[in-house]
Amino acid sequence: MQTTGWSRGLEVSGGGQGVVSHAGLVLLRHLADKTGLTGGLSRALATPRFLVHDRGRVMADLACAVADGARVISDFRVMRDQRELFGLVASVPTAWRTLAEIARGGARADRRITAAVNTARRHAWAQVAARHGALPGVRLADRTLDGVTCIRLDATVTFAHSDKELAEANFKGYGHHPLIGVCDNTGGEPLAWMLRRGSAGSNTAADHLAITDAAIAAIPPQFRRKLMVTCDGAGASHALVKHLDTLAARRGYELTYSVGWALTEREKAALRLVPEQAWQAAIDGRGEVRERRADEACADAGCAHRACWIEEAHVTELTGLLRHSAGGDQLRAWPAAMRVFARRERPHPGAQLTLFEAGDGWRYSLWATNRPASTKGWLGQAAYIDAAHRVQARVEDAIRTGKDAGLGHFPSFDFGINVAWLTAAMTGQILLAWLKLLALDGDLAKAEPKTLRYRVLHSAARLVRGGRKRRLKIQATWPWAEAITAAWQRIDALPQAP
Repeated sequence: MQTTGWSRGLEVSGGGQGVVSHAGLVLLRHLADKTGLTGGLSRALATPRFLVHDRGRVMADLACAVADGARVISDFRVMRDQRELFGLVASVPTAWRTLAEIARGGARADRRITAAVNTARRHAWAQVAARHGALPGVRLADRTLDGVTCIRLDATVTFAHSDKELAEANFKGYGHHPLIGVCDNTGGEPLAWMLRRGSAGSNTAADHLAITDAAIAAIPPQFRRKLMVTCDGAGASHALVKHLDTLAARRGYELTYSVGWALTEREKAALRLVPEQAWQAAIDGRGEVRERRADEACADAGCAHRACWIEEAHVTELTGLLRHSAGGDQLRAWPAAMRVFARRERPHPGAQLTLFEAGDGWRYSLWATNRPASTKGWLGQAAYIDAAHRVQARVEDAIRTGKDAGLGHFPSFDFGINVAWLTAAMTGQILLAWLKLLALDGDLAKAEPKTLRYRVLHSAARLVRGGRKRRLKIQATWPWAEAITAAWQRIDALPQAP
């Protein structure tokens, strides 16, 4: 067998012409232009000085480069080095100067950039609704919650491997502690973000209130009427719940929240009083009861014998036990509409349990929501109220993929420049979310950034000139060539934003 025969007769030279790498990057750049993002950034960063490179164009290109996989500012050359395709692109020093100018602009520059991104989002979401018939719903187990826009909040630690301004020791190591809010409907699209010092608290109320308000403001007005806001137990606080309750009370608006809840002695006492029959079976991501075969089950693996199956997770409500306890209303300091739920599940092998949990072998987690007890249909069932909170974990997917798209590495010592870099990184993630919703289908519409880069963004092509036109020809044998060309046609057909 000739295992090395593939290289026989192969020569490598540098004389090729018209060959383009990272050809799929034209999709993101064109999308930024068509949605008005580039123009909005140009107006936001306008200056009376004479500049060769428009700062809005530089910022939009930097966002595209980050989405394409750039981890440091010097990776910006991926566009500049292909002038035949992308035209005149700023140099790496100009990209540095752009970020530094944004940093010097402070809060005013941040507000102007945020306004530009939010304006582009209005146009993009209008086209998403036109293509799909409506904004995508929120997936809850085997159901879809339509007509509701869901915001998910979470913080993460980004490690710093060198000395950087405001990088500090924290519970996970050394670095910064950014906080973000994403939209679940559009695949984890960033709505608001905040770069914080490394020692910032996970449940700093002021930060969470600011991100919540900024995320709501980022949503186009027609999609703000019905909202869902979720947060894990680390970020939950009395101030956040009170603020969400105030927002929910606004006339003409509907806001449902679901936040993590601490398991204290008060809740432990209530759990001891819950009768066994009050625990309802929890469901998994497919809407099926979470259960497993018993060790002494019969030989028929598909049987329906109750004794052959062991339910692994249950849900119950603790509101009544806490509101009407022997010591009175233990939730009197909390909003009257708030309800507290508990979930218990069998721990996985090796899991560490508290003394309370070790007593009965169940692992407990609690959350609070203002979902009305009068809610009709499947959404009012405890199992789906639980499912609505457990999918909070999707924000962790957005953070994980975000760390592969600029969030995981800050290039400068200067905190202000790193804040500007975070804005570019989040803008890159926004463009990826819009690309999937507006131009891609099938598996590509669900793909993570790493997959999109291999299949779409990093594809090679040949640039051909003729008839006063430039034609970018994707290799015919590339499995996703048709998807790339279809994506370009869809983006090109979008109405141009003003």
